[in-house]
Order: sequence, then C-alpha cells, then structure tokens
Amino acid sequence: MRMPWNRENIRILPAKLDLSQQPWCRDALLLHVRGAGVLRWERRLLPARADPYETPLCLTLRGKPLLSWLAAVYETSESWLCTGWGLETAECPELDALRETLNGGFARLEDAVPALSPLLELLPEGVYVLAESGAYPSDGCRQFFWGVSDHLEPNPATGLVYLDDDDYEYQYERLPPVFLYPSQRRSRLDMGRVEYYKERFRQDGPQPHGLALYVTEGVSVLLDGHHKASAAALLGRTLPCLTVLRLEHYQLRPLAFSGGGEKKAGCFGPFTVPIQDMGGVELPKEPWKLIECSEPLPKGRLADAELPEELLAAGKRYPTAEGYALVSAAEVGYPTDEELEAWLTDPGLYRPQLRGALVALRNRGDSRLKAAALRCAAIGDRYCSLKAEAFEILAELKGEPDVEDFFIDYFVDLEEPPNVHGSAQDYLTRLAHSFWD
Repeated sequence: MRMPWNRENIRILPAKLDLSQQPWCRDALLLHVRGAGVLRWERRLLPARADPYETPLCLTLRGKPLLSWLAAVYETSESWLCTGWGLETAECPELDALRETLNGGFARLEDAVPALSPLLELLPEGVYVLAESGAYPSDGCRQFFWGVSDHLEPNPATGLVYLDDDDYEYQYERLPPVFLYPSQRRSRLDMGRVEYYKERFRQDGPQPHGLALYVTEGVSVLLDGHHKASAAALLGRTLPCLTVLRLEHYQLRPLAFSGGGEKKAGCFGPFTVPIQDMGGVELPKEPWKLIECSEPLPKGRLADAELPEELLAAGKRYPTAEGYALVSAAEVGYPTDEELEAWLTDPGLYRPQLRGALVALRNRGDSRLKAAALRCAAIGDRYCSLKAEAFEILAELKGEPDVEDFFIDYFVDLEEPPNVHGSAQDYLTRLAHSFWD
C-alpha cells in the first residue's frame, strides 16, 4: 500500500537547477524536507589508530548503522568506508511502499516525489537535491559494488582525483556521485530476481530505478536496488538511479545574472544553488553540524556470503574514479552531435574533450559510443591516453564485426613487435588481444 504524500513535509521548490555542466545527471529537483531525522549522519568517537584530521561519521536508520565513514578533512585526501549492519536490521516499511514506483518507472522526476515522500520524511529537516542519473554498480576501483569489505578501507572515489598524464599536469578534479556502496547483506542476493531485472532492462519503456543517498564526492550508498544494480552489472550498463544529496556547506560565488559581485550559494555535492533560488526556506547556519554520539564506529556485517564470480568480474568493466574524473577535467557537458563531430575532425587537438565525451557516452550507453571510439582509436600510429581509452572501450564490444575488423587491421599494420613487454605500445596490443578473450 502506498503511503500518502504530505505536501507540507515534502515540497518541490521552484528553482531550476543548472545541468549544463552535469553530464552524469538527466534531471534534478530541489526539495524542502520537514523530516523526523531518523535517517541521519552522526559523529562518532575517533578510532585509536585514526589520523586526528579525519572525522568519524556513521549513517544510521532508527539507530541501526548503514555505513561507517572516516572522512578526510582535506578534500585532496581519500576517505575510508566500511559497511553497516544491513537495511533489514532497521525497520523500514517506507522502502517497501515506494518500490512499485521505482520498479515501474515514471514519466517525469517530479512524478516520483509522492512515492518517495515517506522515505524522504525520515531525513533531518532541510533542503535537498533529488537527482536522476545513471550510476555504476562499482565502487570506483573496478570492484563490484557489493564486494566491498566489512572493515574500513580507503576509496579513491571519496576525494579529489589527481590527474597527471599526457593531457593533464598536477591537476585535481571533483567527482559527481556515480559510484555505489551497498546497504544490504550479500546473503539476500537472489539470482532469480537478478534475471528478472535483466529482462526488464532489455525491454523498451520506463526502466526500473535504484534509490541512493549521497555520501561524498563520487560515492552514494544504495538504499534500494541491489538486484537491479546486479542485473545492470551483468549487462554492462549503468543503473538508472535517484540520488538524494544533502546541503553540505555554503560558499560565495560570482553570479552573472545578479549584476555582478558575489552571492551566497548552497553546495549539494556537485550542485551549487544560489540562496535566492531556495524559495525563502530558512536554512541552517551550520549545515555541517551533526548529532554527536559517544559510541565508536561499528564494524560492518554485510559480507556474510560469497558473491558469484560473474558479478565480481562484471565490476571490472566500469571506469575507475580517475577515469571518470576526465569528464569534469575536460569541462564538457553531455556532447551534442555537433560538438562530437567538431572534436572528431581533429582528435589530436581535442583530446581532453574526447576523453571526457567517451566516458559520458559510455555512462549512458549512448549509441554514438562505438563510432566515436573507432575514430579516436585510429588517431596516429603511437600510444596516447585518448587512443588507449578508445581501445579499452572497443575491446569490450565483443562480437561487433567492424570492431573486429579494426583490431585485425591494427595487427596487420603493427610495426613494433607485440612482445616488447612494458612498452606503451604493448599495452595497446594487449587491449586489442583482449577483444577475443
């Protein structure tokens, strides 16, 4: 049974969020939530071995831990993550009530809000962004998202990504929340449900969605959709996902439309929203101030069963945090046909843009990906970062006749012996060989 939408507690604000520089995101809304605060972040005791510049945080639902996070104070440093006890340990009928909407799809993002409202009312009162996007069923380290540890482990997707190659030098980039972290025990895996969702994803029409809560930088914790994410992984695609992002902090930014000068804006992960767009909602002076809890960070309890090898292998298909940072580094939005063609006319000149475009196209399963990757893979005779990334994409398109022809031509024209171990050219050769693996 669906729970009613309390329009006083969950209100869609009229702000129009700028998605021009958010190629990961299809749509987004700004919401004002008057919630009970039983799904919340808590500050915990610092572990004895921890760095004093790290902040111990725990995401809890009605007191049950869903995720432990040793947050790095410096944004250029990676944080440590640890699983929780599993959503099934916390009573959450609100998730059951919204599953029909998540599984059945919706025409517009605002159409999903009534079904989501009972769960949103569990959050602390405040302003949130609800974003619709494609999320990788991976942790940002080419590991299947459900295969993470029950102990604190560092994750590079939780901090700014350092880029230093033939296109970038000593550059740090932010990540949008495109990687996932689990909140359910592995023993709840039902491969029958996974097969059901594989068939659903192959069908036309609205797609089933997952539901996630933003953690930091590139990572969100998946609240609903573990079987959907598993099905997406086996199909080599992203999971359609709704992600809730909290207000983290304020900043001053120049606003061209305000007549110059700087105005205060709120930051919700990668979204920056001018205060005047928030409909006069009273905002907290210290959005980062959390409830203090005298308990230590708990250990996780999700790794209670072995995962099938096919799922573990599927996680290796997805880009690393560093790979996805190429999109923001190139400062490109989602590429139009005109932009893509302009860049492809001179790939050597537009290498950063094309590297970002390939990641963006791959993220949404765009039909233009193969043709773009073939043209990028054909540039020059020697190794470069763009050529290597195009080879990686093509090597995964097994069975495609035109891709096979490309790799056959590559070997025919190869001048350097393929057994020169460790050379850049050898890396391309190994990628080409992997097409037939």
